[in-house]
Parts: sequence; C-alpha cells; structure tokens
Amino acid sequence: MKMLLTLAWRNLWRKKRRTFITVSSVLFAVVLAIVLMSMVNGMKQQMVDSIISNTTGHIQVQDVLYHDEPTMDHAMEYSEEVRQAVSRYGEHIDYSVPRIEGFCLASKEVSSRGVYLMGILPEKEDRMNNLSDRLREGKMFGPDDQFAVIGRGVATQLNLALGDTIVLLGQGFQGMMAAGKYPVGGILEFPLPEQNNTLVYLPLKEAQHFFAAPNRLNSLILMLYDQRMAEELSEKIRNELDQEWYTTRTWLELMPDKVAAFEARDAQVRIFAWVLYVVAGFGIFGTVITMMHERLREFGILLSIGLKRAQLAGICLLETIFISFIGVMAGVAVGFPIVYRFYLHPIHLPDELGEAMIDYGLEPMMTFSIASDIFIYQGLTIFFIALVVGLYPVRKVFRLDVISAARK
Repeated sequence: MKMLLTLAWRNLWRKKRRTFITVSSVLFAVVLAIVLMSMVNGMKQQMVDSIISNTTGHIQVQDVLYHDEPTMDHAMEYSEEVRQAVSRYGEHIDYSVPRIEGFCLASKEVSSRGVYLMGILPEKEDRMNNLSDRLREGKMFGPDDQFAVIGRGVATQLNLALGDTIVLLGQGFQGMMAAGKYPVGGILEFPLPEQNNTLVYLPLKEAQHFFAAPNRLNSLILMLYDQRMAEELSEKIRNELDQEWYTTRTWLELMPDKVAAFEARDAQVRIFAWVLYVVAGFGIFGTVITMMHERLREFGILLSIGLKRAQLAGICLLETIFISFIGVMAGVAVGFPIVYRFYLHPIHLPDELGEAMIDYGLEPMMTFSIASDIFIYQGLTIFFIALVVGLYPVRKVFRLDVISAARK
C-alpha cells in the first residue's frame, strides 16, 4: 500500500500541467458552489433576522386570544406570573422587549393619516433593532418622557418638525377612547417605506396611559442566545403559565406565510444546487477523460511490464483522491476570502432589484453567510462527485487492451 501511495503522489507532480488542470476544475466547482450557497444562505438569514429584529423576536408571550384577534381588548396583563415564568429560563434568554401597540389616526391641523403607534422601552428596543441608529433629528425619549418620536415619512406627510405637536386618536382597552397630543422630539429614518410612513413611538408607560391599559402589553418579546432553542423554550414557558389566559408563540408560528415562502424558496435552491453539481461533475469528468486518453500509452506500458491491473486501478483511485482533496481544500481557501469580503461589505442593490427587496420588507442589499456548514457541505459534496468521476479511470484500466494502448 505504501508503494501505491508513493507512486500515486509522484504521478501527480510528474505532469504538473495535467494535475493543475484537474485540480483547477475541482477548485472552480467548489468556489462556485460556496459563493452560491453563501449568497443564498445569507439572503435567507437576512430575511429571518429582519423578521426577528423588526417584528416578532424569537418568542412572544401573549394573551391566548391575541393572535387570532389582535385588538387592544386582548392585551395581556404583565403580571408577576409572567415575570416569574420568564425568569426561570433566564440562562437561555438574552433580554426581553415589552411592547404595547395599535393603529391610530395621527393629525396636525387639517392633515391626517393612519399610523402604527408603538409603546416601547427605548433601551430594550435599541438592543433588538438598533433603533437609535435610525435617529436623524432630535433625540430618543427616556422611560419617563412624554414626547413622540416619529418616522421620516410621517413627518413629511403631516408637515411635522421638531417641537411640533402630533395629535393621536384611537381605541383603547375595552372600548375606551384613546386620545392624546404629544410634541415631536425625534425623527427616525428607516430603509423601508412601510416603516417610514407609519411608525410613531411613545415611551411604554405613556403609551399604556394613552390606550387606558396600565400594566398591559400586546406582547412580551423574548430574544434568545440561541435561536435554535425557540420551539423548546416556548413550550417550557407556556407550561409555566395559566394557559387559560396566556400563551407563547415562536416567530415560526407568528409568520407562517414567511415560513411557507422560505420552504418554497429552499426547494428551488436545492434544485438549482443540484443542477450546479451536475454541471460541475461533467466539467470534472471532461477533464478526467482528456487526461485519461493522454495516459493510455503509459498505462499500456505499465501493464505490459508486469504491473497488475488492480494495482494500477488503485494508483488511479489514489490519484483521484489526492487531486480531489487538494482541489477541495484550495477551493475552500479561495472561496472563504471572497464570501468573507461580501459578508463584511454586502452588495447594495440598485433600481429594480432594490425595489423588489423593499417590496419583500428587506433592506436593498445582498448579504452573504460565512457559516461553517456551507464550506463543509459544499466541499464534501464536490469531493464525493470528484470521487465518483474518478471511478472512470479505474473502470478504464480493467477494460484496457494492453497491446493497442502500448502502441499509442
């Protein structure tokens, strides 16, 4: 076996050009697969992160009726029972984000428009979605302040500036009239028009007073250290609560339409990936066939001087393993800096592509992923394909006509 390994390794470097061409075909296939899957996974993770950070969080604690009928009448009481149930699993929860929210009519003088009012704790909200980074004018309120921070689109459409008063009208808890007027203390700018044109923020305590819902929340958002624990942890917290009044839901349960879209998209990506693997396999196969025909005379001479077919087939298989391994490792080494560069500096999408991303509720940029499983899976897949293609020289050796091959 040691002799076969030595011969196979020496054969690689006896014809450096041939080895370089074969390794290059494997390298190119690996790099292409890594870049494609990094882009696909990065875009998917961008969608998931956008949903989690901007809307649902990992888990939400809600009133048991709120999901089916999201009205202020089904705002839950933020009781000691909820606090204790959440605190029992504090080692898995990074932080919690309380919210009270609802639709209102916002107006200034004769102008009015529908807005989405959110009562928040600014330090918690900032951890979740970097809200302070969106601030373009004024300042963010504190927990005890009594002014509003609004989206740029709301300010433009109602002709509001810092210091102006915005009047809010809506429906509060159990049919109470919700009305209030607040000075504008800050203006936020979001990348998505839907957020820019609708969002108005108040301190949580002031929003609870506005909706006549003291100590009530529409949802308590839980952000986890490990996203993969969402379903398990949701079930555990639910069992700690009085299920007649409270329930928990993961982001997967809160956004079933998005999950279905992800699954459909994943199926399309898998089909496209296998098309890529087939194309890569044929590219490697074409290279191997060419190199094989260049070596027919060499094989014929080796067999004629007494080398056994099984030994020659073993040498060819070992050469394929060496070349595949070198090609895969080189492909990973070349592919990682490429995707890492785009991971640090996402591609901003212009014009129609950017607008399409905005329509999906995403920032108009193409992000990449550097998850380790991308490199491992793509490398192993191309390595396996190269090994399968490498069986062709083995088969050819056992069917080779020694006399005709030696005369070539």
